[in-house]
Amino acid sequence: MNIGNIQKPVGSLEILVHLHRNEKATITDLIGKAGLNQRTAYSALLKLQEQELITQDVGSGFPLCKYYGLTKKGQVIANHLDSVDKLLR
Repeated sequence: MNIGNIQKPVGSLEILVHLHRNEKATITDLIGKAGLNQRTAYSALLKLQEQELITQDVGSGFPLCKYYGLTKKGQVIANHLDSVDKLLR
């Protein structure tokens, strides 16, 4: 894996940083708080899951709600990304 694989598709870096700061999030959280549109968010989530950087847990109850979180590898990467983001502010 290289940095090019993480930054594509668009929204991947934002998702990693958002999950690092908030531990878990739903697709609604990511769309609203990370500033992503639905198509971008779903595309990025799929790619991040394939790279084993995030996990998906399905909550119980109705309606079913999917929660996304970071894997150990995702936590390490997101920690560095969050540090860079804070430096750039």
